[in-house]
Amino acid sequence: MTEDFRVYNRLLTLLKDMNESFTSLRPEDNFNGFDVVLTDMELRGSNVFRTKGMEEFRLKQIIRSKNSEKIVVGIDPGPAPGIATLADNVVIDERSIYDVSEIRDYVSRVSRECKYNSFLIKVGNGDRGYRNQIIKSLRDFRLQIVDEKGSSRTVKRGEDSGSAVNIALSNDIL
Repeated sequence: MTEDFRVYNRLLTLLKDMNESFTSLRPEDNFNGFDVVLTDMELRGSNVFRTKGMEEFRLKQIIRSKNSEKIVVGIDPGPAPGIATLADNVVIDERSIYDVSEIRDYVSRVSRECKYNSFLIKVGNGDRGYRNQIIKSLRDFRLQIVDEKGSSRTVKRGEDSGSAVNIALSNDIL
């Protein structure tokens, strides 16, 4: 439910990209029966989240898991690193990043936009050169190196973001 068409368009694009079902509401509609109401208007309700539609990771967190105790970013190192962000073990984002130097920007945005009590980055122990580059660029974040053995077992070849989900869920700390 928005007044500004630009906000509506941003939200629509995000929801479609996430394959989430949604209902567009008008100000006179009753919104109490909805789990989440995204709006740029001054509305009150426990299900209402005010936004301009620009904080991608916070919106994904709200849609998939509302507020979270723990955010974990899993990284599968390599020439096109897979990255997955989980909010209390619920995947809120997964993608490949084709330039290792962009990983810090991604992690910084997630850290800045999400709400959490604990923030952790788990990096797979594969591809030593890329792994070390990634760790060096993220040295001021809380990091763990995890054994990524078997992380791609259930993932199609080339889908590194799926391996990143498994790395984020891993407890095999090295």
